[in-house]
Amino acid sequence: MGTNTNKLSSMNVDFLRSERLLVPLAFFCIYFIWGSTYLATDWALEAFPPFIMIAVRFIISGLILLAISYRAAATTSSLQLKNAMLLGILILGIGSGGSMLSVQYLDSGIASLIVGCEPLVLVFFLWFFLKKRPSFQTLFGVGLGMLGMYILVRQDSISTSTEAYKGILAIAIAILGWSAGSVYVKKADLPESKIYNTAIQMLTSGVLLLFTSFLVQEDLSTIPERFTWMAFGSFLYLMFFGSIVAYTAFNYLLIKEDPSKVATATYINPIIALFLGWYYNNEIISLQALIAAAVLILGVFFIIRSK
Repeated sequence: MGTNTNKLSSMNVDFLRSERLLVPLAFFCIYFIWGSTYLATDWALEAFPPFIMIAVRFIISGLILLAISYRAAATTSSLQLKNAMLLGILILGIGSGGSMLSVQYLDSGIASLIVGCEPLVLVFFLWFFLKKRPSFQTLFGVGLGMLGMYILVRQDSISTSTEAYKGILAIAIAILGWSAGSVYVKKADLPESKIYNTAIQMLTSGVLLLFTSFLVQEDLSTIPERFTWMAFGSFLYLMFFGSIVAYTAFNYLLIKEDPSKVATATYINPIIALFLGWYYNNEIISLQALIAAAVLILGVFFIIRSK
């Protein structure tokens, strides 16, 4: 009996240690890897149309993950499969697709400002659907994050197109998709295999976005003449690190952590993108941008501290 108890205690300690390692590692992925995808996407779009690029990226990534986890299909119920497909549509199809569409009509800075509303929307979703009333500290942190986004995009170099309302509508739908999926995942019965779950989500969203590409009649004939190895390398980076690694980490965190805490990536990603753009694309970082970055980080601190 004593030996069994010692073994159980050892297993619990090993589990806790793995959790302590995996959670911060997963946050690193959604903070820094996803932050770097802004620059990689900018380079990839020099050769590839947006919807076809993200569709092919998700389909290939999904097939790779499916090849790794295909045995999990035997133990996955039809309900679990449907739930994973629904999450793929909400988070990747509507969320990523809407965000990609918005930059066709909006300056990226304005799009980032609207995306900054996501944690606030998520807090109210959690309050309304899961009865998780937010603390004052959480709301204060969300407010600081939105203020930081506002300061970031209020620079003289940022402007919008004449069809900005289309971009605003697209990214608003994207935020609703991400938020609904982030809340639904807390209650949904999903495949036990996290890799298989991610694979189904990516394949479902990839097919949806591929259909969208054909629907909007994206011009694929110019890809050969616009092709560069930089664009292709960026596509591979987005596929492996942005999709397979970071999105698997995102799914893991949605289960292990509070969704509003996971959504703090919305504030960190633009900061990472800002400095990478300065370093690799010679983009100028103004004092106003640095102040915005400081406010954003402070907002993340309050949201995380409240948990």
